[in-house]
Amino acid sequence: MKSSPSIAATWSHLAAHAKVYQLVIHPERSLENVLMLFHVLEAARRADVPLIFGSSREVYGDIHRHYTDESCADFVIAESPYSASKISGEAFIYSYAQCYGLPYLVFRFSNVYGRFDNDLERMERVIPLFIDRLGKHQPITIYGKEKVLDFTYIDDCVAGIVAGIHKLVGREVVGETVNLAYGRGNSLEYLAQLIAQTLCVRAEINFLPSQRGEVTRYVADIGKARKLLGYDPQVPLEEGIPRAIAWAREFAAQAAAP
Repeated sequence: MKSSPSIAATWSHLAAHAKVYQLVIHPERSLENVLMLFHVLEAARRADVPLIFGSSREVYGDIHRHYTDESCADFVIAESPYSASKISGEAFIYSYAQCYGLPYLVFRFSNVYGRFDNDLERMERVIPLFIDRLGKHQPITIYGKEKVLDFTYIDDCVAGIVAGIHKLVGREVVGETVNLAYGRGNSLEYLAQLIAQTLCVRAEINFLPSQRGEVTRYVADIGKARKLLGYDPQVPLEEGIPRAIAWAREFAAQAAAP
């Protein structure tokens, strides 16, 4: 008789080549995303352990409605190689659940930010990029003046993942796909002004059209996460940005110390 799995025996695959437009330029990285997941799935199947997969809001495509629940994703239309890689990843997971009985949870993340999100040499993510450039009194560029996204503070995201791990280990929640986000939309212009206000600087903003493949509007429906996991995000953007800036300053000071 098999013993019930422990948290240590529950695997999470949260890594991927991200940044949508970079994968438009380098689509081969999207295939690498799928191959990475496939190898993890095979290992999980052979080890007989449940799996948590980090998917993305990108599977919904560029929709123009205010809220998006898990039933709305259109797997027929992938608007970028990155979204195709996440759609493919989810399809592989669902197939392994059907064919091999693999227990899983899929989390669709949305613009997670906060501590340790500062590796601009590797990948220019919008919040650390804006913090860096505005902090240096440099102009910033916003691709899509009307773009509205759902920003998720890292502590809220981690709380959701941990709750999911416990529910999956206890077999209380299995075989579900869940949005993890804050559940409120903010424009990139508001984000930039909020960062500038926190830094006590003036934001010089240039506006250009959205880049190819990018989602221009997304606000998550997090009702399923609340119901299944007791998920209750605590950090709105107005609190998360000052925390992110404080961490960035502390990290920079430590890096500069002899």
